[in-house]
Amino acid sequence: MPKKILIADDREENRYVLINFLKLLGPTADLIIFEASNSPTAFDIIKREKPDLVLLDIRMETNDAGLVLAKKVREESDIKDIQIWAITAQAMEGYDNEPGDREKCLKSGCNDYIIKPFDPVILLKKVSDLLKIEIPEPIRKKMGIQS
Repeated sequence: MPKKILIADDREENRYVLINFLKLLGPTADLIIFEASNSPTAFDIIKREKPDLVLLDIRMETNDAGLVLAKKVREESDIKDIQIWAITAQAMEGYDNEPGDREKCLKSGCNDYIIKPFDPVILLKKVSDLLKIEIPEPIRKKMGIQS
């Protein structure tokens, strides 16, 4: 059964980087990758395809579109358990008793928070672990990933 990943980001170049990054999982990785450039399209894909993982930019059509989308997904019983990882350049710490960006993402319903630019080794290992896809040995060696 193929694993499904949705990349939701308003910038085409960011989607391109993530799509090509996921190719490091190798030609035998049975992946179907969907793309969305805005949160309404992302929500439609999530409802229809029920991906195993959503890589979600927080700032799309508005500064908090990704947060709103994550909350909306968590309110829907048939999709509320889908893994949503915020992948964002928003990395402000909290101040004056206000939550930081990490806390905002997690509170909105994201399961993880990854700062752009992301560490490719960490992200590859996380995706591999979540989707139960073995990282090919040549990629492990090239990237210095321990077995």
